[in-house]
Amino acid sequence: MLSDPQSITIATIATSLPAVRIEATKTTYQSADGKQRLIISYDDKGKASTRYLIRYEEDAIAADPISAVNAKKTLAAYMVIDQPAFGFTDARVDEVMAGLKLLADSTFLLKVLGNQH
Repeated sequence: MLSDPQSITIATIATSLPAVRIEATKTTYQSADGKQRLIISYDDKGKASTRYLIRYEEDAIAADPISAVNAKKTLAAYMVIDQPAFGFTDARVDEVMAGLKLLADSTFLLKVLGNQH
């Protein structure tokens, strides 16, 4: 298991996320107010590969721009790694993820969010 609590820093604000649910292949970490969650899990897909998931969720109450009715909305951002049972070492997966993190800087991400592809 990862260290408990986990901590995430967004826009210079660090939030502690203690584990609130621990299952065999999945742990959910959550902020004290319940508005932020970190979900870490894996799925052994029949031993041919393993899928790893790192998912961050954040809730907000926002007014619908048309009706002005407030509703709970959830933002989710996640990374998924599908690692075959053989052919790619953990070290290679780490190298690939490091490259992706460098690629996905603010300039790149804002272009993608602006529907560029």
